[in-house]
Formats: sequence, structure tokens, C-alpha cells
Amino acid sequence: MSEANFMRVPNPGQQRKTVYTEAMEIFDRAADAMGLDRRVRLELEEPDFEHIFYVTTRLKDRLVPVVPDAARAYADLQVTKLRDPSALERLADGKIILNGKALLGSDVNIRAGHLRLDDGTVYQLVPGDTQRFKAYRVQHNQARGPYKGGIRYHREVSLDLFKALAAEMTWKTAIADVPFGGGKGGIQLDPRQLGREELHTISLRFMYKLKQLVGPNIDIPAPDIGTNSEIMALFLRQFSDGERERHNQRGVITGKDVRIGGSEGRTKATGQGVVYTIEDYYADRGETVKGKTFIVQGFGNVGSWGAVILQGLGGKLLAVNDADGTIYNPEGIDAVELMKYVNENPKNLKRSVLGFPGAQVISKADFWQVKADIAMPAALGGEITAEIAEKMNVKLVAEGANGPTTPDADRVLEKRKIDLIPDIICNAGGVTVSYYEWIQNKRMESWTEKEVDTRLELALKKNYRIIRDIARNNPRRTDMHDSRPYCIGKPVDTRCAAMILALKRIEAHYMLEGFSQ
Repeated sequence: MSEANFMRVPNPGQQRKTVYTEAMEIFDRAADAMGLDRRVRLELEEPDFEHIFYVTTRLKDRLVPVVPDAARAYADLQVTKLRDPSALERLADGKIILNGKALLGSDVNIRAGHLRLDDGTVYQLVPGDTQRFKAYRVQHNQARGPYKGGIRYHREVSLDLFKALAAEMTWKTAIADVPFGGGKGGIQLDPRQLGREELHTISLRFMYKLKQLVGPNIDIPAPDIGTNSEIMALFLRQFSDGERERHNQRGVITGKDVRIGGSEGRTKATGQGVVYTIEDYYADRGETVKGKTFIVQGFGNVGSWGAVILQGLGGKLLAVNDADGTIYNPEGIDAVELMKYVNENPKNLKRSVLGFPGAQVISKADFWQVKADIAMPAALGGEITAEIAEKMNVKLVAEGANGPTTPDADRVLEKRKIDLIPDIICNAGGVTVSYYEWIQNKRMESWTEKEVDTRLELALKKNYRIIRDIARNNPRRTDMHDSRPYCIGKPVDTRCAAMILALKRIEAHYMLEGFSQ
């Protein structure tokens, strides 16, 4: 290859479509509509920093179920009677982890590395080995404050995805009007295929590597898909161990358990925020959510809490889809009982809605065609494609997930006059309450759940009203909000309006503070 070819920069006009470029389409559209300053645009088009590193750990021994045909060779193998059955940790993929000295002192019958447990299944004993996992942290922008964003453990992550999610956090923190920037990161792994101690070890090693990049006033991680308050506690310990003023480091992580500096209301905050925006959508029309029907895609933290809270206000849950299946009940699904089934049923290793006795099984394709007032996508990005949008039978899409609707699907929804509450305001409850947690940590305070909810409701409804005013080109000042600095002299769609609000607030920092030299 010649030096000329090696140094050649790809033609921007021939840029291939990626998760990131697709996510930035709305940025470009809003920047064009409002006439965003050229230099600010360049600052925001790419992240400040993109970090890739690796985490290694030794996995434990596993019992792997043998397929029936192969198990016939061990038909006469006697059952191994374990002294301590609790030492076996069953995983969602059917494998079993041997914790500690699980077989010590047991009546073990093993042949050629195979044994039979009292469930009748023949397993192969596979020794644990050392594995390497790819890890990421993308820091998109810090014009408004420290980088802020979750840590995701999922098998389908990439640098491109984290770039898109980190940028979305920049927009979201600006819309929520909290003094943070945007970041995102995580590890490429499937947490359902790892044991609790293995996840702990990986998490501690991850923070050991990440420590030089984060801090209470630098970059503040939080939970995301595949992580929770338990993982956040490990991050906090690893980051703060050995520090002279350990208590001053508590704000480095949000989404913690309330017993170690977390905030009341943080666990439900994203779902709560989704419902606050839905409430305000109907209030603007002189209606309430009482009697409204809804479907939910994804029944993790956001979807489950959103469903429970919306049901508590009189809504009726008709269908739920997750990674393992779909359930439907035209008479309504009890969201509280479904949450218990998913999170508290020891036999439900996959933590799936599938098998819930209060509903029937339907296909994912049928799920998207269920007639309802509201669809709440609360799973992964890109789930609502143009093809799905053509078939949806709802009046409102409230985006609990990050980027669940593709740009092509946006155009279909607009054409079909299906309203949208964009993700960067709809699911901003999590980062808003993360800010409240950070403030409480800095002040050594503890707020009540009522105080947190009151602040959150005001923040989201105020900014959602500004977004609606931008969309309608209706500049005004009320007791709650002032949209006059943000309207651009012409109406735009709601997603574009949300992005304009974010960009106006970010642009102000560059215009007033200038650029470092």
C-alpha cells in the first residue's frame, strides 16, 4: 500500500451507515434547523475520548448438561448425592457452577468426567479456565459538567453502540438541565451465563482498570442493562479502597443501594419518569391515564416499574415482550404480580415474563399489533423498525429505552399520526435522580422519596412542556417553564424539538465560556 493511500481520509460523503451515524441523524437535523454554531457542531459530532481495554478473570468449574443421545452411555451411572446442594449455582443456560468445594464430602459417582444429579440429568464436569472480556468507556462531552452514563453488561455491545449511547447521555443531561455531560461504557459479556462471584470478580477488575478515567467530578458511572445496585457497590469499594477521605468518593457512582449512599426513588426513577411524561402528555389534552391501555417491550428495571406505576394510576397492561417470549391478556395483566414472578421466582432463572400464569403466549410479531393506547418500548435500541411501525396499533409511543425507534420508523409514525415522547426526555428520570443522589452524597444528606419524586416530576414536566412549545413554535412563559429562548421560529417534530432544547443549552456554554486554547 502506498503512503498516499495509507494516509487517505475516507470521503465523508461515502460514510457507511452505523449505529452511531444513524443515532446522529437527529443531531444533524436539529443542528440544521436551529443553525447550530459550526465549531460547536464539530465539538459534538465525535466523542472527546474512546477507551477500549480488557478484563481477565478465571471462571469456575461448571457442570454442562449432556444431550440425551450422549447421556445414554451413562444410563447406569448412579446419582451423586451432594452434601451441600446450595453450593450449586444454576445458570440461565442450563449449566451449573460449582462454588467452593461443592463436591467435597459428597457421595460422588463420576465416570469419564460425567456425573448424574438427583434431577436425573447427566452432566459433564468442565474445568474453569481464564477468559478475557472486552471493555469500553466512551466520554462524549463535558461542556456542561462531568461525564455521566451507565455501565452495560451485554453480549451485543460495541464501540459504535457506546458512542451512540454516550452522545445520547449528553443530550439527555442537557434536556433534564442537570450539570453533567455524557458517557457510557461496559463489558461485552452475557451476565446470565456467569455466576455471582464471577461477575463480582469481573466488576472489581473492571473498576481497577477504569479508576484512572472516572471520579466524582470527572466521570460518574451508573447502572444500565445487565448491572444493578449490587454491581455499583463493588465499583464504589474498588474505587475508594485505600483513599484517605473515602467518604468523599461516594459520588463517583450513582444507582447505589440507599444503605451505602444511594437515593430513595433511584431504582424506580427511569420508569417513574416515563410515567410522568405520559401523564403530562394526556394532561395537555385534558385527559388522564386512567383507563388507558398499554403494552410494554422489555420487563427489566424500566419496563417493570413503568408498568407498575402506570397500572397504579388506572392504566391496563395488555401485553409484555422480552428477550425470551411474549405474553398477552386482553383482560389485563397484573404488573405487580408479573414483577414478582420475574424477580422473585427462584425457578425463573432467565428472569423472563414467559410462563407467567396470568396471561397467554403470543408471538413477538403479534405483540406489536396489539391494539392499545400506549406502547412503551423499554428494551434495546432499534426495536421499532419501519416495518413494525407500519403495523403498530397504538396512539402514543413513550420511549423508555434508548433509541428504540429507528429514523425510518420515526417517519412512518409521523405519517400515521402516532405521537411520540422521545427517549431523551421520556427516560431522563434515571439520570435526573442520579444527579440528586450525587448532590446528596456531596452534601452528606438523605432526601425522602417524596422529596425526590416531587423534584423529578417538576424537572421532567417542565422540560417536556418546553419541548412541546418548541415543536409547536409557541414561545411563552408560564409559572412552570419558559420556552422563549428555545423556539426557532417554525414548528418541528417532537424528536427534533427535544434535540434543539439539548443543543441550545450546550451551545450556550461554548458561546459564553469560549473555547480553551
